Amino acid sequence: MFNMFNQFFTAITVFFTALEKLAKATNHLSTWAEESAGAFADEARVQRQAKLNALNAQAKLDIQQTT
Repeated sequence: MFNMFNQFFTAITVFFTALEKLAKATNHLSTWAEESAGAFADEARVQRQAKLNALNAQAKLDIQQTT
């Protein structure tokens, strides 16, 4: 009977250990996804700013040529 309880609690311990590892893996994956999304957003922001700067520079040239 004690052996049965020992096996039961061992099985529960193994189950919760596996559940903890799954939760940690999910946390790592979601952290990676969040950081990647942030990096993509930063890159897109820089590209938009560069395009805006180029358009502003072209507009200034156009204004200077017309005057």
